[in-house]
Amino acid sequence: MLIIEGFNGHQIEIPEDRYFLPGPEIWIQPQGSGKILLHGLTRAGLILSGGVISLEYLVEEGQVVSSEETVAFAVTNKLKYIETPLPGHILNLNLDLIDNPRLFQEDPYERAWVFSLQLPNPIDLSLHFLNPMSYRDRLLQSEACGNPKGLKGGTSPTCRTIYTGIRSQKEG
Repeated sequence: MLIIEGFNGHQIEIPEDRYFLPGPEIWIQPQGSGKILLHGLTRAGLILSGGVISLEYLVEEGQVVSSEETVAFAVTNKLKYIETPLPGHILNLNLDLIDNPRLFQEDPYERAWVFSLQLPNPIDLSLHFLNPMSYRDRLLQSEACGNPKGLKGGTSPTCRTIYTGIRSQKEG
């Protein structure tokens, strides 16, 4: 397990048995022969989005999906569309997440997988996704790592200006 301290005021654990897609903050874990992939949301993505309040699936088990098709949406501080990064066949949906969205915060890398996808053919995942070390390096370069205490407004000049303005309006 790779660890990052001070990611927007949190400790981030990065499992070394999966691949990562930054941006949408999705992890992908190959199962068995590698044609079946579990998908979930990264701890970093959950921290940056403020956590998941609810989840709704837009596909059904057994459905064939194309690359970048929306599989589910999560209500966080805003709506987060969860898309499949690869085409395939939806094998399973984790329906426990509908009634227990707190699983995202409690166990994002095990119990909070979102869906499993069967690929039509095996692929080299390293050509499409980041390995754990590359993902960690990407996070270390992010603005969230420049905000180790998790201060509102972060460390960017724009955010500091906005929060300073809001604070002065409240005080005035």
